[in-house]
Amino acid sequence: MPRSQKKTRELTLDRTVRLLQRAIRVCGLSLEVAVLLVDYHIRRNERARRSHTKTWLARHEGVKILRL
Repeated sequence: MPRSQKKTRELTLDRTVRLLQRAIRVCGLSLEVAVLLVDYHIRRNERARRSHTKTWLARHEGVKILRL
């Protein structure tokens, strides 16, 4: 698949493993709480990605970014 058509999955294998490790530690985890945990991690990672991008762009003023 060409790079321009490649989509980043919100829930990667690494994130799934970390979520499962956390879920195993929670006794009696309900489906509703599990869904909330997944949603929380997806939102947190998206905020972090945007923050890192903003910081990088601020440090590299004048650099042109090619959007694929």
